Amino acid sequence: MADETGQKDTAGGRKPMEDPRLQAAGGELSALQIAALWAGYAAAALLLVFIFWMAVDSSFTLWQKVLLAVTVALGVFWGVVHHRTITGAARARGVRIGANSVIFIFFVLGIIVLVNIFAARHHLRKDITEEQVYSLSEQSRAILADLDRELEIVAFLSDRDPLTGQPNPATTELRDRLREYEMVSPLISVNTYDPVLDAEEASEYNVTSTTGNVVIIEAGDQQERVYGGSEERLTSAILALTTGEQPHVYFLTGHGEYSIEDASGTGLAVMKSILEEQQYRVDELNLATQETPVVPGDCAALVIAGPSADFREQEIDAIGTYLAQGGNLLVALAADGPTLSEFLTDYSVDVRDGSVRDQNAGYEGAAEIPMARVAGQHRIVQNLQGFPIALARPRALEIIDPEMDDPMAPGMSPPAQQAQPLIESYPSARLQLPEGETASAASGPFTLAAVVDPGSAQQNPMMPEQDESGPRIVIVADAQMMTDQFINQWPQGLGIVGNAYLALNSINWLMENEKLITIPPREDVPRTLSLTGGQKRLVWAIVVGVIPLLIVIAGFFVWWRRR
Repeated sequence: MADETGQKDTAGGRKPMEDPRLQAAGGELSALQIAALWAGYAAAALLLVFIFWMAVDSSFTLWQKVLLAVTVALGVFWGVVHHRTITGAARARGVRIGANSVIFIFFVLGIIVLVNIFAARHHLRKDITEEQVYSLSEQSRAILADLDRELEIVAFLSDRDPLTGQPNPATTELRDRLREYEMVSPLISVNTYDPVLDAEEASEYNVTSTTGNVVIIEAGDQQERVYGGSEERLTSAILALTTGEQPHVYFLTGHGEYSIEDASGTGLAVMKSILEEQQYRVDELNLATQETPVVPGDCAALVIAGPSADFREQEIDAIGTYLAQGGNLLVALAADGPTLSEFLTDYSVDVRDGSVRDQNAGYEGAAEIPMARVAGQHRIVQNLQGFPIALARPRALEIIDPEMDDPMAPGMSPPAQQAQPLIESYPSARLQLPEGETASAASGPFTLAAVVDPGSAQQNPMMPEQDESGPRIVIVADAQMMTDQFINQWPQGLGIVGNAYLALNSINWLMENEKLITIPPREDVPRTLSLTGGQKRLVWAIVVGVIPLLIVIAGFFVWWRRR
């Protein structure tokens, strides 16, 4: 049967299928549909307003909840009225492809979120720099590993100077360092504030500085405050909180020793400041004014730095008694002072006359300030290889071999603890004797610092068992090397960092606080590439000639293929 157009009916009398996509637009929308359409537009607009509002203020207030409820209601009204249109559109092939794409995008975003959550909870990081400049030191990690209580770190950080508005690079470095502490130990939590914007918190912690960084470390009711925030200060404050005590270090006076109160450059004011930053109590002790000299019972370490006058016999006896009771002693000699051989020889150390000079390895060519190098692998110096150490007119120390008496003889006591060298001069050094004495032909290397370590004694099965709880003693051939003028940075001093590390490591080891033995800071060593003239010409030829020529050849090949 033919239709009105004269075409044959191929559907066998059935009505042809109508494709809604080919149909003309239907009749006019009803009032309800028009209202629903406008409700959909309003819902979309209100949703944008809600998202922007939450981005500005995420507190989700009552008005924000009302706005969200109205947006949802309008959207539901539009969806119910136009559900057939929505269903028909969803069946379209393009919509299905788009929906699959959206689902795939959300699937990928979900993987990324899970990876970030895992990375936030499990800090898998690797510092691939040669100097490990982005990692905490070995000592800090050891102390954090032993934490047995939770610590809260509250840091007030000034990212910009309020006066100049310039960025503060030290703040960025400190922020990263605090993050390292938080990642190393799960018992540490860090909260950072701006001392200007967070005035309420600053007032609560009594922080008045708006230009410097202040870090407060809390453990229960105890609190330590650190200004600046270097790793050494932060770790020392954590150690003080966890141990709950401040060991007492005494510097002997009364015999011309260098003073910890002298800040003129020739004293030990910097040493005192650094020790106090490491949570030690530092005071002076004058045995010369005591009728019956006694080293205080709370003396964790006694420092004799550069005496120029002789000691009374009673003072020597007091120091000997202190050592016999397991005391800890750092002796730094003066060029023209006493040798203190009255008790040093008991520990196999003798001091030779004269001073060590080195024409070939003197500091900046000064023969009277010979450079020193590490000798042995003792804990004090094992990390100081390659760091400059210089002493001014040092004495030469001689380690005495104990006499090999018959160990099986009745009543024979064990030999004195054998000392071992810490640092020594270079072989080019010579020993200059005092004026009037016969010239010495002795040449280096000379021992310039030694240690008496009861824990390193090698037991001999043929000898009586030695006491490993004896005194710890460090002997340095020169005390001037610890003064401010040697360890301060230029232009205030010579900046010989190895001297400061040697002195601090010695005191920390004496205090049996080896976790604070300083590993010198890792410096970002600049990497330079030095090329010869031929290598420079080769690089120029490759960049200017070879690479452009290859590009031209590749372009010609593509053109020829397409031609």
